[in-house]
Amino acid sequence: MHYVPHDMVCAPRPMPAIVNTVLARDGATRIPQVLPTFVYTPTSTGSNGTALRATLPAPFTYCIPREFIEAESIIPEMIHQRLVDLHGMPMDQPPFFNMPDTRLYAQFVSNFCKHKDAVTRQYYSKVPRNPCFPDDLHCPRIYPIELLKQLPNHLERYKDAFPEPLPTVIIRNDEIISMDPPLWHMHGVIMHVSPTEHPPKHEDTLWSMFLKRGVSASHRAHSEGRPQLATSPLQFGNMIYSAEELTYFDFAVNVFIEVPRLPWSELEEEPEAAYKGAFILKAVDYPMDPTCWTELTEDRKMDIFERAPQLFGGVPTFLECPTFPAVNMHFQNWDMNLLGVLDDLKFEAVDDSIDVAGNQDCYIGLAE
Repeated sequence: MHYVPHDMVCAPRPMPAIVNTVLARDGATRIPQVLPTFVYTPTSTGSNGTALRATLPAPFTYCIPREFIEAESIIPEMIHQRLVDLHGMPMDQPPFFNMPDTRLYAQFVSNFCKHKDAVTRQYYSKVPRNPCFPDDLHCPRIYPIELLKQLPNHLERYKDAFPEPLPTVIIRNDEIISMDPPLWHMHGVIMHVSPTEHPPKHEDTLWSMFLKRGVSASHRAHSEGRPQLATSPLQFGNMIYSAEELTYFDFAVNVFIEVPRLPWSELEEEPEAAYKGAFILKAVDYPMDPTCWTELTEDRKMDIFERAPQLFGGVPTFLECPTFPAVNMHFQNWDMNLLGVLDDLKFEAVDDSIDVAGNQDCYIGLAE
């Protein structure tokens, strides 16, 4: 038994919910009521069972003081800004977002796609070998980078799960110009990065991932080519997903950061990266301290110039500090399902390929 202070986020087991109660948003007290958007429309798939709804996180997911979650979870603010854009009028600011218990997603039943049911059940049943994060916050989960490079291909088998697994990004030491605060806090950090125009093959940088899934300083989706922020619940199969959940799975990113190697370590030592959690990436107007630039070596400055010559006007003059983009990383949660998949790669995996391959009878062109 562990003592849990009164101000900690409690986490009971998920409970089934009545559809009408969920769609009414518990008396419409958490978020303003609007008509469904063209992207996320609540639909019925004819399920005979009671729709399920996860409202609070799993017991092993996290144990963080509530004020940290309120300060760092910007998902309600993102949805609020979307509502203001849609209706052109101020609305009440919703409270913080409680992370859902994704174990409940393993009970997904669509009644029209056995393959999607099987893949969803398999992915959201994954848990790490040692999921007790509240007991080992100061013991980071470190993985070889070569193993992490295998992750995208391995996640292909779960690409039909609903919601889809979160993408990952490995932050390399050479792409970080400075961090504020200089020590990575558990719930987030501001990073100044070089906006590399041509990232390494088959590997996203922090900046390229921001361009795909980040939000602007005004909490709007940065890329216009992606789905807009959800503003209403969605029923898919026998599961109901809130607008906050849909936004989380559309914008959050699993972040790993390369572990610095000691100067006297052997060059042949395999590089590793530590898992930091799932974050929302947000661009902010936060100039870098010029002293950070002056402290860099000439070789490092030249390396930055070769990565982003547009910041220097195409001329390698290093007298003044360029304006580097700042990415504010807002911690959301630890992705236990992804860590379960990683542990399948790191240790002996559970073979669930037969169940997936034997249930591929869903319709082509199924709307996600």
